[in-house]
Amino acid sequence: MDQNKNVSDNAVFNGLLLLLVLVPLPLASNRTWAIAAITVYVVLLFCLGLRCWLKNWKWVSLRLFDFRVPIGLFLIFLMVSIFQVLPLPDSLVHILSPAAYDVQLQAGLQGGMHLTLDIYQSRLMLALTSSYFMVFLTCILAVRDAERLNILVSTLVWSGLFQALIGIFLFSIGAHYKIFFMEINHENVIGTFVNRNHFAGYLEMTLALGIGLMIVKLGNGSSNIYSGWKFKLIGALTFLMSPKMRLRLMLIVMVISLVLTRSRMGNSAFFASMLIVGLVAIILSRRNAPATATLIISLIIVDVFVIGTWVGLEKVVSRIHNTEIVMSNTEHAGEESIEERSLPAKYSIDLIKDFPLAGTGAGSFYNAFSCYRPPEITGYFDHAHNDYAEISADMGLIGAGVLFMFPIISLWVAFRTMYVRKSSLPRGVAFASAMGIVSIGIHSWVDFNLQIPANAMTFVVVVTLSWLAYKLPSQKYLINSA
Repeated sequence: MDQNKNVSDNAVFNGLLLLLVLVPLPLASNRTWAIAAITVYVVLLFCLGLRCWLKNWKWVSLRLFDFRVPIGLFLIFLMVSIFQVLPLPDSLVHILSPAAYDVQLQAGLQGGMHLTLDIYQSRLMLALTSSYFMVFLTCILAVRDAERLNILVSTLVWSGLFQALIGIFLFSIGAHYKIFFMEINHENVIGTFVNRNHFAGYLEMTLALGIGLMIVKLGNGSSNIYSGWKFKLIGALTFLMSPKMRLRLMLIVMVISLVLTRSRMGNSAFFASMLIVGLVAIILSRRNAPATATLIISLIIVDVFVIGTWVGLEKVVSRIHNTEIVMSNTEHAGEESIEERSLPAKYSIDLIKDFPLAGTGAGSFYNAFSCYRPPEITGYFDHAHNDYAEISADMGLIGAGVLFMFPIISLWVAFRTMYVRKSSLPRGVAFASAMGIVSIGIHSWVDFNLQIPANAMTFVVVVTLSWLAYKLPSQKYLINSA
């Protein structure tokens, strides 16, 4: 289906790119009004796309069938979210979630009970989940060729660079202001986010995409058959003015920004994922293994030992060393301990045990956890600081299991793409997707990036990239711009 000259189709693709750039801007869209704006934007964009694509339903059905596995997983999770907010017979709620039945019975809510304990938050999360699903489908239907895949990845890298520059600038002037009724203090680099750890999560994904583009360019270089200092000088100058060098400089700025967030797990997850996925890529890439190994080593040397030392990576390391393994009882503890950060997730186990099948409802963690909160937890925890625990508590083991299968299977698809595809673009994009999945997967053990709309939507796109790379039509890919 050739729709490259279709005005509506191009508008949908450009609208998708604009959405991904805009969604981090208003405090990572982690406000009710921002979620409403995102939902309206995505619905209008998706309706415009349907109006265009359904003119050729046969092509649409074939395209969707090619992506039936991730679509099926996403649909099941969406159905679980919908089922949580539907009014159900009390007897059915009693069967599916006895604990939810008891809570609503004590509150005098007989007749038309719900599986969720917080209907309003669950409806809000349903709107967000629906938006993520529509963005997922829009990526599948709009990104059909190498050019658009490259533009999509490049746009996210440029968005990461923009966030990094904004963050470094506001940090350098020590900006402190109030916006959207929120006090923002740029003691660390946070971009347009509120929390440095969530900003680090966003940079982890966009940096992974940038490294993926670098791998794409490994297959596009040309060797100089001539010798002599003149040709070497010309080659060096050509490299300095090339898109490869521009991309490398962009990544350097983004790494500086990531280090300056002082996020312990953000930096650890990024470098760990680069090593893990890099090692797998070297094993799977056979023909390009030496070039991939050289790139990964150069990234580690330049980013960690040179840039990291220059901008203060030792402060991040110091924060990790100063993090106490046991909970500190002193009032002036220097760093939040690992145990203190993990306490909500620890006590969420009891919550999961009481609501194993259907959960307490999407977005209901804060209210549901209040009944399980022990006296020793004195801080304010609206989230579990562990995406695995919070999603399991909110969605139940069925919903959480289906959701977790989405990135796990996508990670396998990314590795398979690196193994079976010979062209540089699908291999590079697959590397980027795998690295983004692994990085957020590590980071999610001590944080809640997937509860932040900007990061969750970006993560959906990053995961989708593995399938887009795998299904990309075979041809010769020449990518000349970052």
